[in-house]
Amino acid sequence: MDFPNALKLSKGGILADAMGLGKTVMTIALILSNPGRGSCPKIAVLDAAEGKGLRKNKKKGPAASQRKAGGTLIVCPMTLLGQWKSEIETHSKEALAVYSHYGPARVKDVNAFLNYDVVITTYGIISSEYQSGGGPLHSIQWFRVVLDEAHTIKASKSQSAQAIFNISADIRWCLTGTPIQNKLEDAFSLLHFLQVEPWCNWGWWNKLVQKPFEDGDERGLFLLKAILRPLMLRRTKDTLDKSGRPILELPPCETEVVECEFSEAERDFYDALYKRSKVKFDQFVEQGKVLHNYASILELLLRMRQCCDHPFLVLSRGDTEEFSDLGKLARRFLDGGTPKTENERNIQVSRAYVEEVVDDIRKGNMPECPICLEAAEDAVLTPCAHCMCRECLLASWASGAGGLCPICRQFMSRHDIITAPRGSRFRIDIEKNWTESSKVSALMRELDALRRKGEKSIVFSQWTTFLDLLQIPLNRQRHKFVRLDGSISQSQRERVIKDFSNDPKILIMLISLKAGGVGINLTAASNVFLLDPWWNPAVEEQAIMRIHRIGQTKKVSVKRFITKDSVEERMQQVQARKQRMIAGALTDQEIRTARIEELKMLFR
Repeated sequence: MDFPNALKLSKGGILADAMGLGKTVMTIALILSNPGRGSCPKIAVLDAAEGKGLRKNKKKGPAASQRKAGGTLIVCPMTLLGQWKSEIETHSKEALAVYSHYGPARVKDVNAFLNYDVVITTYGIISSEYQSGGGPLHSIQWFRVVLDEAHTIKASKSQSAQAIFNISADIRWCLTGTPIQNKLEDAFSLLHFLQVEPWCNWGWWNKLVQKPFEDGDERGLFLLKAILRPLMLRRTKDTLDKSGRPILELPPCETEVVECEFSEAERDFYDALYKRSKVKFDQFVEQGKVLHNYASILELLLRMRQCCDHPFLVLSRGDTEEFSDLGKLARRFLDGGTPKTENERNIQVSRAYVEEVVDDIRKGNMPECPICLEAAEDAVLTPCAHCMCRECLLASWASGAGGLCPICRQFMSRHDIITAPRGSRFRIDIEKNWTESSKVSALMRELDALRRKGEKSIVFSQWTTFLDLLQIPLNRQRHKFVRLDGSISQSQRERVIKDFSNDPKILIMLISLKAGGVGINLTAASNVFLLDPWWNPAVEEQAIMRIHRIGQTKKVSVKRFITKDSVEERMQQVQARKQRMIAGALTDQEIRTARIEELKMLFR
């Protein structure tokens, strides 16, 4: 059988350039070259939903012949919404009319979208409107759809992916630096969205690519490369042009490890914590139950890692008070709250889910409200362990006395909802009892020197509690700074980034590693401080790429802070060991053995 040429069938493709190479700018240039109004000739598409459990959904909204023609629809994570709008306005010089479709006040009238060349929205909005019967976005025949961070739809059976698949468009583009993240199957979801025949059909994909690969047959991988070759463009900073020169010449990026030494008091505190943790770990080893107690061991490691930043982190309220408010909340959820009917008693809340919700709140990471899709403000928790804005929940009820959970439809009264704990996350008055740790002192020396030069800096930590602590010496020494973490709304986030980029007096931005590691552009800074090592070095690299990318005009300095003779040093050794193992294909037993050996290294 001769398969059709992918170049002839596909309208669009995958732009998989590495982070920082300008995928956003290239997309804007494409839109400017052809804004698009009206439809391209249609291609006959086979039923790609056959098999794999992909639902064969009818398009929600009007029939294709009745759809009104739209311009370009850009779908991105919530955190990139403002950046896309800003970049388009900067580079198009008012040549494109742009609308951000987001928030509770977003328009519902299909005709309103026809006034814009570009509509920007989020995966959350697309999914929410699709589940509600299909909103205006599913009622338009778009000229072009662009998925930014397209690996978001890698799970082809997820609600988010299904909502994306059912958008009507003539041309489809995927932007992602990681088209395959964990599994070969990730690529299938992109091909399904792109409608590349016959590979968007699960039957063909499974038979000729997936199964051969899983069976160790190299032909599956060779075939995938052949499929992607005409569809995907992938370049890195090391890619050379026809003249043999790098395609992108950026200022140098120098990385340095700053070794911090515990003070005598810090060493005593850390050693006591380490000895207590090692006793527990050794007990698990002797019992042969290391992997059965993996979560408990990670908790022991977490405390030691936090101690390397500042002992106060180990004294945070959630970590040490056995009967803290959050502990009571978790028990109340797991006990089922106060059910009043047999039906409610049958609704069981997953223990793992409750622990995840409680852990996020303990860390200060408020989840996104499922109603307004903003970070939950005046957050409340339902008896079914869902978190949302108080006002959003009450407004969704017909009666102020009670109503249904908007997520799982469980009934509750107003008295059943619980205010999410907030306020200080420490057992002690950290302002009154403030003492700098060796790592904080080292950072402050660096920032003081940079203030005299007028250079901007980004300070990354994975713990928002540590950012809380850093604000104390920054305020006392009159440093002007801003902060970006998962607790702020989209509008606040945009304002923080804008203020940092434009205000010459603001020289420091504090960022939680997860909140600032993806998508945002921080080229106003030229200094990066990574205060605590992350398990996955790729996450750190992604954070650095927010600064060292197109638009950066200065030499970038990256400093990783590592505390000597601590678990942080051993984490670096474990990461180096993992990098050596990546190329090898390991069996399940070898993976388990390797994991145990890594844990033993950390508690050595």
